[in-house]
Amino acid sequence: MSVRTCAGMAIAVSFLGACGAVTDEPDAPMARLRVAHLSPDAPPVDLCLAPAGSGAFTGPVLARAGGLAGLSYGKVTRYLDVAAGRYDVRLVAPAARDCAAALGGLPDFTDLPDLAPDATVTVAALGKVAHGGAPLTLRAFEDDPVIDPGAARLRFIHASPGTPPVELGLGGGAAFTPVFRDVAFGAAATHERGYVTTAPLDGAELSARVSGAASDALAVKPLTLPAGSLATAFAIGELGSATAPLRVLLCDDAAPPHQLETECALAGDAPERARVRLAHLSPDAPAVDVCVAPAGTGRFDAPLLAGLGARAGLAYPQVTAYVELPVGALDVRVILASETTCEHPAVPDTAGLELARGLTATVAAIGALDRSGPAIADPGFRLAVFPDATGAQPGKAKLRFVHASPGTPNVDVGVLLAHGFVRLFGNVEFGKVAVHGGIDPLGYLEATPLTAPLAARLAGAAADALVLPNVSLPADAVLTAFAIGAKTGAAAPPLRVLLCTDNAPGAGLLAACR
Repeated sequence: MSVRTCAGMAIAVSFLGACGAVTDEPDAPMARLRVAHLSPDAPPVDLCLAPAGSGAFTGPVLARAGGLAGLSYGKVTRYLDVAAGRYDVRLVAPAARDCAAALGGLPDFTDLPDLAPDATVTVAALGKVAHGGAPLTLRAFEDDPVIDPGAARLRFIHASPGTPPVELGLGGGAAFTPVFRDVAFGAAATHERGYVTTAPLDGAELSARVSGAASDALAVKPLTLPAGSLATAFAIGELGSATAPLRVLLCDDAAPPHQLETECALAGDAPERARVRLAHLSPDAPAVDVCVAPAGTGRFDAPLLAGLGARAGLAYPQVTAYVELPVGALDVRVILASETTCEHPAVPDTAGLELARGLTATVAAIGALDRSGPAIADPGFRLAVFPDATGAQPGKAKLRFVHASPGTPNVDVGVLLAHGFVRLFGNVEFGKVAVHGGIDPLGYLEATPLTAPLAARLAGAAADALVLPNVSLPADAVLTAFAIGAKTGAAAPPLRVLLCTDNAPGAGLLAACR
C-alpha cells in the first residue's frame, strides 16, 4: 500500500488529484482535463480542485502550471493530466496564493461528473456572472481524441448565453447545408460525442443560424480543416453585444499547445451575402433544381430548391423570390427536379459565377435545350446573370426589358400612346438588356408612373408582334419584362411576356410575376 500527499508537490503537467487518498497502486489511473473560459462577463480565473465532498482544495492549478495571469474569456487551457475520479471545483482569482477564497464569493461547483480512467474531458465555464437567465456554471464535455488521418473531425458546442438553439453548417443562405442541428445552449450535438467526420475542407464557409431561421447570424470564411485535423467550434459571446459579440472560437485540438493554452482562434463575422433569384426561361427544359459549390471544389452538397421546400423544382416560366447566397465564385449545377442529390448534372456545369457582396441579381436559364431540327440555329441552354435594381426614385417607376425568347430576332419594346408607338427599349438581342441612351447600366428606364399597352415588335418593324394591354407602372415599383417562348419550329410555348414586379413580395418561394 502506498500513500500520496500534496505536501511539496507542484501542479504542472500532472495534477495528482486525489491528494491524501490511499491507493494500492503506485500510480493511480489518470485522465486528461482542460478548462475553457467561455463566460463573456466573467474576469480571468484560476481554479482549485478537490476530491468530491472533501473540501481539500489544491492549487491554484494554473498558477502552479505556469499560468500566473489565469485564464481569460475566450481561452482554453492545454490538457492537464489528473488522477481519475470525481472533483469539486473552486474558481479563484489569478493572483491567489491559495484556494482559501473563491472568486467574487462564487459557490463551489460540486456537480461535475466522474473523470473516468483514460478519459479526455473539456470543462467549460458557461453563462454569465450577472446571469439574467443563464447563470455561470461549469459543464463537462467528453472529448474524443481519435484522429482520422484521411479525414477531418469537427465538434460544435453552443456556449452563447441568451442565444436560442442553433444550427451550424457549410455554405450559407439558401445554400446552407446543416452539419449540426438544433444544438441548445450548454450542449454539444448528441451523436458521436458531438463530432462529425468529413472530407478535408479548404476555403469552405461555416455558418451559424438560429434553428429554423432562413438567414445566418454568423459566418466563418475561409475554413480549412486538413486531413488528420481534430477541431472544436464553440459558439461564444452574445447576439447584439458590442463588448462580447457572437463569435466562433475554433480550437485545433490536435495541434501542439501554445505554452499553457490549446491553439484556438476567434473567428466569424456578419455573413457576406448576395440576393439572387432563379428564373426558368428555357421553353423546352423540364422542371429543374440547382446545386452550388465554391468554385473549383466540386462540393455540390444538396439541391437548393428542395432544401427550401420546393421539391417539385422550378418549371417554365417560373421565377423564385430572392434568396441569399454566399459571395465569391460559385459553380452552378442544374439537375432535373426529380433528382434527390447533386450527382447527375442535366447540362454541363456553369463555372465561376461571381457573386459580389450586396449584389441583387436574377440568374436565368435561357436558350433551347434541344437544338435539333429547325431549332438548330437557336441559342443553346445557358445561365445568364442580370444584376437587378432594388428601388426607384421616390414617385418614379423603373422598367427593364430582358430578351429571353430563343427563336426571336432582336426586338424593340415600347408603349402604345394616342400618337402611336413610343420606343422604350431598342434593338435588344437575345440574352441581353437594352444599352442605349436613357437606360441605366442595369438596363432600367426610370419614368413617371403610367398605365398603357406595352408592345413588342421586331427591331425596326412597324407591326407589333405582341401587345400587353393596360400594363401599369406604379410609383416606386421596379419591374422586369422578360420576352419568353417562341422556340424556332415549335408552336408552343408561344411568344409571351413575363412581367415581374421585382420589389414586391411574392407568393411563398415564387416571385410576383404574371
